[in-house]
Amino acid sequence: MSNAAQKQAEMISPDAYPQMLSKQDAARAMQSLRSAQTMVKAQAAMEAAVPPMKTAILQYVGELEEAGSDMRLIFDRVHEIRGFAETAGLVTTGRIAEILCRYMDDMERLGKTPDGQLVALHVSAIARAARAEDDDVRLGEVVAGELAALVARKLSTTR
Repeated sequence: MSNAAQKQAEMISPDAYPQMLSKQDAARAMQSLRSAQTMVKAQAAMEAAVPPMKTAILQYVGELEEAGSDMRLIFDRVHEIRGFAETAGLVTTGRIAEILCRYMDDMERLGKTPDGQLVALHVSAIARAARAEDDDVRLGEVVAGELAALVARKLSTTR
């Protein structure tokens, strides 16, 4: 920063800003946030959000399957799935979507086109995991591990 800019800058001390809450109100707010009643309400709100989130993820999965070779659309949908799946209780779906997102990001950084068959394999795995009645996380980790290894091999031969 130049001397002229330093001379023009005005430093404002942190205590010169108006307080959003008084100390007493802040203490009361913290006590309320830590209460068992607030915890129960938050848990109920999270549980109520799961069905609509699953519905949205299944819609994204449908769009993902219909995307064909449109890598931009696939990336956009898989990115959305990755962001919401675990919160909706679809841990395996989110894990596989994460692997595909990273692969597509890496390929873009390398200036390469993602392998269509590898992407299709991930899309299929995401769809199966999202539509499974129960999320078998242990089995899902095995599948995700194998897909991650496949991606790693593919990336090592691409560079």
